[in-house]
Amino acid sequence: MNFEVVLFFITLFVTLYCWGRFFAAVIIYDFQKGLLYKKGSFIKTLNAGKYYYFKLNSAIQVIDTRKTLVTLPSQEILTKDNVNIKITLVGFYQVADPVKAKHQSGNYVTEFYNLSQIILRNLVGAVTIDELLEKKDEIDTKLLAGVVEKAKDIGLNISTLSVKDIMLPANLKKAFSGILEAQKEAQKQLEKARGEQAVLRNLANSSSMYETNPMLLQARLIQSLSIGNNSIVFNTDDKVVISGKPKA
Repeated sequence: MNFEVVLFFITLFVTLYCWGRFFAAVIIYDFQKGLLYKKGSFIKTLNAGKYYYFKLNSAIQVIDTRKTLVTLPSQEILTKDNVNIKITLVGFYQVADPVKAKHQSGNYVTEFYNLSQIILRNLVGAVTIDELLEKKDEIDTKLLAGVVEKAKDIGLNISTLSVKDIMLPANLKKAFSGILEAQKEAQKQLEKARGEQAVLRNLANSSSMYETNPMLLQARLIQSLSIGNNSIVFNTDDKVVISGKPKA
């Protein structure tokens, strides 16, 4: 192996070493944004592409800008009537302004969680447990409106945020179960009473018709008896004689 070949490999090795030691490359995808810094100062936002930078004085931080589903862990909250419940939230957030998200908050996801829980706690603390269960949609609307406004300050866009689960204390859950059963039983009795009233109303109407037209009662009697296994004979005194039909 001659000197030129050895020199070539030494030069190549030194070049690759220096490149790996002092330079870096990063690929930014369509669903991401890059933040370029030099000597600690923000320079600009980078769109999709491949970028090289000098590691000794520069850095590129990549931010995911896709819509992300999050479930906020349940927290214990006291309602206005002093009922201790646990509530879980679910929602979607998206980084709308990567610079704000990175510069205005140490951890924008954690801050989003905390904002949501603080606003939820204020809303739930202002209503009773009955009002919370009855007006859940109204609570969701106020919660989303409050979080959206504050999340803009840290570069986030909140498209959806609502109460996912409400966990009641065991004794209260049993009480609500009893109330629900009582309501169902009352509804059942009400439907039964309505049916009985309808039957009585029909009987009263029929009775009124028979009083004004006695022949209707006789015709109805004949119709009913003719359905059974009976023979119906009219005698000369306009009386109806009913007898059993002989068996074959």
